[in-house]
Amino acid sequence: MGKPSLILAALAADALPGIRFVQVQNLTIDGDGLTTELLTTEDGRRILLKSPKTAVAATDLGTEVRALRVLKNVALPFSVSALLGQTSPKAIRQALAFEYVPGAPIDLSRVRLEDPIINSIGQALARIHSIPTSLVADAGLPEYQPAQRVRERVAEFDRAMDTGKIHRDLLERWQTALLDVNLFRYQPVVVHGGLRSDVLLAEGTDIVGVTEWRSLCVDDPASDLAFIYGEAQPEIAAAITLAYEGSIRADKNLKQRANLYFELSLATYLLQVMALGDEEGIEEATLMLTQLHQDLVDGLLPSLTPTEFATSAPEVITPISQAASFTAPVTIITESIEVVDLAEVQPLATQEQPEKPEDELF
Repeated sequence: MGKPSLILAALAADALPGIRFVQVQNLTIDGDGLTTELLTTEDGRRILLKSPKTAVAATDLGTEVRALRVLKNVALPFSVSALLGQTSPKAIRQALAFEYVPGAPIDLSRVRLEDPIINSIGQALARIHSIPTSLVADAGLPEYQPAQRVRERVAEFDRAMDTGKIHRDLLERWQTALLDVNLFRYQPVVVHGGLRSDVLLAEGTDIVGVTEWRSLCVDDPASDLAFIYGEAQPEIAAAITLAYEGSIRADKNLKQRANLYFELSLATYLLQVMALGDEEGIEEATLMLTQLHQDLVDGLLPSLTPTEFATSAPEVITPISQAASFTAPVTIITESIEVVDLAEVQPLATQEQPEKPEDELF
C-alpha cells in the first residue's frame, strides 16, 4: 500500500478496531476543510471516515455529532447517519467513522409534476420541522429568534449594498421586505439549516435519507424551503410547498420569506467570493444577480408583501442558473486497496497528549 492508504488504515484501525476493509473512495469536497473517505468492509458494509483539516471543520464535525445524537431519539421517515467510532487523542489526525446513508441525491430540475417524490420531499421537511425544539435546546444547539435573524440579515444586506454590484431595484425590494415586521411573525421550529437537493437522498419515489446535519438548529422554517425556490421549476416548487403545508401547520408568509431568503443567498454568495478575491466567482454572482433583476423587471418575481390569508398556490420565481460554488464540487476517486486486518495495524501516534473525557470530540 502507498503512504495515504497506510495512514487511512491506521486511522480506521484506531476508530474501528478489528474491522477489515477492501476498498476506499476519496470524497474530496472543496472548501469545507474536511477529508471524507468512503470505506467498504469485507462483508460489503460502507462506512464514512471524516477527518477535519481545520479548526472550523473540527467544530462543525463535533456539532454534527451532537445533532445526530438528537436525531437518534426521533422517529423519522428517512435514514440518518450515526457515529460508529473515533480515533484516540494520540492519533496523528483526528477522524470519525459514520454509518453510510444510501440513496441518490435528488435533482429538482428533473422532477415532474406527476412524480410522487414531490409529496415525499414536502413530508420529509415537515417531519424535520415537527421535531420538539426542546431536544435541540437540551443538546446545546443554536436557537434563533425572529428579531435576531432579521438584524443579521439587515447587516448582511448593508454589506451587499456597499459592494455597488447589486441593482437599486433589488436593494429596494429586499429592504422593504426586511423592514416589514409582519413578514417575520413566525414560530421558530427545528430546521436542518443546510438543505440542498444533494443532501436529500432518494430511492424510487421516496426520500430515504438526509445528510449533512451540522447546521441543525431552531430557526425560521422558511430557511429550509429557500433552496426549492432556487432549484425547482415554478410548478414543482408550488407542489412541494403544498405537500409541506398539508403535513404541518405553516404560517401565512412562509412562501414570501423562502423566496426572500433565496434571493438574499445570491447576495451572500457575492460577498463570499469577494472576500476570497475570486474573480470568476464574482463574475458568476454578478451575472446571477443581473438575471434576478431582469426577472424583477419582467414581472416574474413574486410579491414579498405579507398576506392576510394563505393562498392555495404558492408564488415562486423563475429559476436562476445556480453557481457550482453553491454546492461544493465532489471528486470521487475509486481505489482498490489491499485487504488489511485493521486489528493488526497500530494507530499512528504523535507526542503524548492529556486524556479527554469520552464526550469531548476534539
